[in-house]
Amino acid sequence: MKTIKPIPFRLQKSENHGILVQIDITQYFYNKLHYHPEFQITAIIKGDGIFYAGNNMSAFTENDVFIIGSSIPHLLKCSDIFHSDHSPGVKGVSLFFNTNSFGNEFFEKKEMQRLKALLQDAKRVIKVSGEIKKDLLNKIGSTPALQNEKLIITFLEILSLIAQSEKEYLNAEHYNLKLNNNEGERLNKVLDHTFQHYREEITIDQIAKVALLSRSQFSHFFKLHTSKTFIQFVNELRIEKACILLKGRNHTVEQICYEVGFKNVSNFLRHFKRTKGISPSIYRKSWTIIE
Repeated sequence: MKTIKPIPFRLQKSENHGILVQIDITQYFYNKLHYHPEFQITAIIKGDGIFYAGNNMSAFTENDVFIIGSSIPHLLKCSDIFHSDHSPGVKGVSLFFNTNSFGNEFFEKKEMQRLKALLQDAKRVIKVSGEIKKDLLNKIGSTPALQNEKLIITFLEILSLIAQSEKEYLNAEHYNLKLNNNEGERLNKVLDHTFQHYREEITIDQIAKVALLSRSQFSHFFKLHTSKTFIQFVNELRIEKACILLKGRNHTVEQICYEVGFKNVSNFLRHFKRTKGISPSIYRKSWTIIE
């Protein structure tokens, strides 16, 4: 079996440049758990799937914007269609930067305290929402064509818009857990297997074998790194997958229930309400209103 580790990325950013702008246009987004010391702001221009960061996850779709704190393990797992020969392709624009990109004291200035607080909150991983997101997407989308001081000015405007925006936090607390190579490799294998087989029944014994741990060792390991049981994680993954399908009109709620791996509708409805606070039908209507 191929070894999969959380890869410590080294970004190709010149020491003379404070910001790296990256455009991803490919079949699917990079889907292995990885991390880097730089902060990351990513706008999804095209594509959908599950965004996992820190110890939680959220469905992503086009026009979503995330800000990820320094050294937070994360991945973007696209929906199945993007991993097929019929993939419509994905596109994203990302900005990478450090707190010292403009000097060690830059974010310590009094005028920068709101942005400093934003970067501290990025340890929880932020998904931007609300009306301000349209302006934010336009500014992020403009960055590949910008250079010199115009890029820096627009970058600060992007941070300012995020600071003003409505926010959803993926993690309840700042993520500070560090993964060593063995733990990272093990967690990557577990996530990869779960993302591939979430529609099926995955027992604790089965997933423990994937992790090369006993049943009790696996339960402790998984709870430590995700703050939830494996069964909770699978159910939440299925709900996030359901959210992607609910944004379309090709499936009924009942069809979505079985498509994402639940065995009966009542159980699906109960888990959806517990996770999202509303029913699938209301979620679909609210998304239609937003659109």
